[in-house]
Amino acid sequence: MPDSVAGRRYAQRHIEAGLPRLSSAKGQWRQVLVIPAYRESPELLQRLSALAAVTSHCLFILVLNRPDSDPDEQANSMLRDATRALHPSSVDAISGIYLLPPSSCVFLYDTERELGPLPAKQGVGLARKIGCDIAWQWQSEGAIASNWICSSDADALLPHDYFQRLDDCPEDTVAATYPFCHVAGPDPQCNEATALYELRLHHYVLGLEYAGSPYAHHSLGSCLAVRAQAYAQVRGFPKRAAGEDFYLLNKLAKLGPITHLAGECIQLQSRMSQRVPFGTGPAVMQIAAAGALEDAALFYHPGCFVALRAVLAIVRQLHQAHDADCTSLLREQEIPDALAQLCNKTLCEMGWLQALQHCRRQGKTREQYLRQFHQWFDAFRTLKFIHALRETALPQQSLQGLAALQPQLWPGASGSECDVQALLSSIRNERHWTTRNQARC
Repeated sequence: MPDSVAGRRYAQRHIEAGLPRLSSAKGQWRQVLVIPAYRESPELLQRLSALAAVTSHCLFILVLNRPDSDPDEQANSMLRDATRALHPSSVDAISGIYLLPPSSCVFLYDTERELGPLPAKQGVGLARKIGCDIAWQWQSEGAIASNWICSSDADALLPHDYFQRLDDCPEDTVAATYPFCHVAGPDPQCNEATALYELRLHHYVLGLEYAGSPYAHHSLGSCLAVRAQAYAQVRGFPKRAAGEDFYLLNKLAKLGPITHLAGECIQLQSRMSQRVPFGTGPAVMQIAAAGALEDAALFYHPGCFVALRAVLAIVRQLHQAHDADCTSLLREQEIPDALAQLCNKTLCEMGWLQALQHCRRQGKTREQYLRQFHQWFDAFRTLKFIHALRETALPQQSLQGLAALQPQLWPGASGSECDVQALLSSIRNERHWTTRNQARC
């Protein structure tokens, strides 16, 4: 990995302290994958072995962690013992590197043993950062050839061409997101709730695409790869108990393109969980607890994306029109007068007028101005804007409620489609995502 100012600054100021260094492993591995593990089954090692059997010279970094809110010192004992039962590697003097035949390795970084329980408020974000920092450092030392740092979760079943798919990314890509689906488990209610939640994730991204937002991508830490250089530029994973993937991608999208990969999905387990304060596990628990799942108001009102589309459409006009009436410009985008006024009020409360002045000063050309605007009106402010509309005028909808509203965001939807699996299938087909077992995803 080439030296850079951002890399040197990251190594000096932002990398986690005390991480292991390599001394004699030049060119040892081709690819690297980081997986945080907390209360996970030893079955994880079987999944990694299956990938190692079809992909040579890979390094899998397992970051064993436990938050200080969990007093159970045996929480990770099963996976710890199973990993330590593997045959040790002679790659370097560092302990914790084990062989995965025929040519790959697992490095177990046990944060409980090295650092003690992690602060609960930093949770999985800190665990991911530790693992990715180790990967970045070992890439810098020449032990890993790839300039990609891959991130996934312990419950993910990765396709056989997981690493090879990154070869198709354009050179200017700073990150890539993988296709995903959830695999049905033994609990029908959990499966149904998970499918609805997955559909909710897709609906949000489809809405952002409809609006023309540059932040229209799925934010799942289990389905992400980052260029090492870009990772250093954005100072690594945020130390957050949840949402670390969203905030990392938010920063990465300001650096360059994020490629949305097609092909076979990463399969994720349908399961309820309270290990993080929000995200898939807690959301599935809330949905399942609601009872009548068909009535669960999970989806943003499509009017939110109509409003967002109108806002993004008038931004170009505001480059030179310093004194323009934003509400009037929004009305010209054929949205209702009340919604136009609400959009303008919400944006003003978010500091949009001052932001536009800054964008004009910093962006002499229209392209520079637009880039400055989207640096300000990023994924976080986009979500904040949508939430403001949700709270004041456009409440969330059930899947059945969406069928009566326009625009219809589902690909190929007739307007009355309420079959969850049919909608998921149409979305995957539209994105050229495939599944190993269509009936289970």
